[in-house]
Amino acid sequence: MTRYETPMEVRPLERLILGFSSECGRSPMTVFEDFLTYVIHGFSPGAPPLKSWKYKGKQNEAFMRMFREWLSLMKSALDGEKEWYDALGELYMAFSSTNGRSAQGQFFTPPPVCDLMVACTANNGGQQGLKVSDPTCGSGRLLLAYHVRNLGCYLVGEDIDRTCCMMSVCNMFVHGCVGEVVWHDSLRPGTFAGGWYVNPFLTSTGIPSIRIMTENEYKNKDKIPSPTLCQNGIRTEKQTL
Repeated sequence: MTRYETPMEVRPLERLILGFSSECGRSPMTVFEDFLTYVIHGFSPGAPPLKSWKYKGKQNEAFMRMFREWLSLMKSALDGEKEWYDALGELYMAFSSTNGRSAQGQFFTPPPVCDLMVACTANNGGQQGLKVSDPTCGSGRLLLAYHVRNLGCYLVGEDIDRTCCMMSVCNMFVHGCVGEVVWHDSLRPGTFAGGWYVNPFLTSTGIPSIRIMTENEYKNKDKIPSPTLCQNGIRTEKQTL
């Protein structure tokens, strides 16, 4: 199977992950998933230590280099012509094409199509205070495309794949989105496996952060109202404040 080719601007980060993967004897996808965990935990104040973290000493420095490279390429992309950018999704498609995941349909919607789908929604005038949900969010591309054209909305990402959820968390975090990501089967909402609140205090404090969602919070949070619009997988709803 042909390997997915990442864009030129993503390749420095890809090389860091591949190099570290070779050094520590773990697959690139495993290192990539651990990088997502590193970012999320690093910006989750008060979170307990990661008992499953398997890296020590200088190995942790490698993750800091990956983090700096990710921020650098995001800054370059967003300072340029791009309104939003999903480097994580590009890496995921590249790494998954080498271990069989691509055979499961793990390809994400191209950015121009995401922008077109958002342009077709009824809220393309920038109305604030809506709750916007993507029940199969992948790396969060549709939510990012919606966010840059409709600031001030609460974004909800849902996916059955944990890695996809973590990519959405990191993408929403770095783009300044406010919302939540739920790891479950959106067709069976009772199958909660995990969740995160993204930038829960950003509007009041200006400080970006991530907070783990507990199962109790998931079960007792306000029920989502009936949708007022459903366009191509993007569901927009009035938010009850």
